[in-house]
Amino acid sequence: MGDRRARDLERAVAAVRAAALAVARLGDPASFAAAAVVEKGGRGPATVADLASQAVIVQALRAADGAQAAIVAEESAEDVDALGGGPLWDLVVRAVRGLDAGVTVADVRALLATAAPTPACGRCWTIDPLDGTKGYLRGGQFAIALALLEDGVPVVGVLGLPRLGGAGDGSGAGVLVAAARGRGAMQAAMDGGPWTRVAAHAWRPGAPIRLAGSVERAHSTTDSIEAALAAIGPVSAVRVDSQAKYGLVARGDADVYVRSSPDRTYREWIWDHAAGVLIAEEAGATVTDLRDRPLSFAEGRRLESAGGVLCAPPALHAAALAALGVAAQ
Repeated sequence: MGDRRARDLERAVAAVRAAALAVARLGDPASFAAAAVVEKGGRGPATVADLASQAVIVQALRAADGAQAAIVAEESAEDVDALGGGPLWDLVVRAVRGLDAGVTVADVRALLATAAPTPACGRCWTIDPLDGTKGYLRGGQFAIALALLEDGVPVVGVLGLPRLGGAGDGSGAGVLVAAARGRGAMQAAMDGGPWTRVAAHAWRPGAPIRLAGSVERAHSTTDSIEAALAAIGPVSAVRVDSQAKYGLVARGDADVYVRSSPDRTYREWIWDHAAGVLIAEEAGATVTDLRDRPLSFAEGRRLESAGGVLCAPPALHAAALAALGVAAQ
């Protein structure tokens, strides 16, 4: 693994593993004090775990990549302060100190102030430090998502899934699912071990359909999606938070992931999809919006031209488009 793309993947994996360790050191989120969570309105909550994870990832990327790539991430020091989350800083520092004993509040603030306002041309890392924060808080699935874009195209993606089992080693300690463009998708145990290939399920017409759906009903029109897909075959829902849904499709644990916001004006954030899209595609799935158009990550911090998301093996992708009543363009 001596070329640049392989080195990028290695540093991304190392950064996500470090972030997962920082989150694990915080312990059970049910024990958090009220000061460990701030509400971002329609954007949901942010916790000490979100902030510590992002600080650790940025620190790892800067150490490996210097200033060669822009960073676009979900959380920011300014947001935390504006939302009255000042008491969070000492908690974040405590979590990060488990990996870097010398870190200070000023260091953490600087790490969380490095995000670029929009993706730059060339190399750009996108970070969702804790995707599915509500799932994390309730003890469900969440993901630590890191992707590298080159001219708006995802070329490296890593999903850290600390509460997902099945890496093949029997540890049950969580998994990493990762991909580099053109090299396939793979997984390994969160705490190390060998990498193994993963592949989307070879769905056939008439077969049962396992739909990876959102736990939060407000996130997607899951009920109407289930009803539409029932015209293709019997549907069972696998409800999980976060980009874990892409991981399930990539591993063959689910057949399809459909995202259709109840708010037709809503546009997805790029960090919510970049890593998962690449991993699913490298595992053999097709990912488009609901008009059968490729997702564009070169439009800013949101997928401005995308109307929803459809991720499935090719045969099911085509059938799902028809069942959902969307003409391919």
